[in-house]
Amino acid sequence: MGEAESFDCVIPAAGSSTRMGRPKQLLPFGDSTVIETTAGNALAAGLRVIIVLGPHAEAIKELFKGREGLVFAHNGDPSRGMLSSIQEGLRLVRSRRFFIIPADMPMVGSGMYLRLLESPGAGPVFPQYAGSKGHPVLLPSSLIPAILAIPPTEPLRPLLLASSPTYCEMSDDTILRDLDTEEDYRAALKG
Repeated sequence: MGEAESFDCVIPAAGSSTRMGRPKQLLPFGDSTVIETTAGNALAAGLRVIIVLGPHAEAIKELFKGREGLVFAHNGDPSRGMLSSIQEGLRLVRSRRFFIIPADMPMVGSGMYLRLLESPGAGPVFPQYAGSKGHPVLLPSSLIPAILAIPPTEPLRPLLLASSPTYCEMSDDTILRDLDTEEDYRAALKG
């Protein structure tokens, strides 16, 4: 019997957290930090995690010292936007399908990834809650060349929406909850 197929998960974590006012990736969350929780949930789903680093690279690498299942990419100019970080991470993707989730979504549990992998769609798979699309997004690796061709300051979503997406309805709103502001963070800590 062959090995089970593995999938990659790109986590852009190179942002400067301007709306938060401090590095949100390093904020305490549960027993660890925001980035450790987000990556840990992907690892718990059996994914190979690609974390794209920026200004706080050394501090984030230190958090994961000795952990397996992770690789790091670097974005030398994250001011170009999140797509520029995603593009850096895509260069390390080696699975036929892969996830993208922002670093500031620690409430998305491992079960969410497994549920999306069950979707029969061959194109992008978006989780959806009450009509709103969220993360993680599951993508076919066949889209990587087209994603890499987008100028890094442009949005990714139009390409994905034009690529025959499937929508997977979820029962909770964690797929929509990121930590952009201090208020978001405080609400997440309360559960």
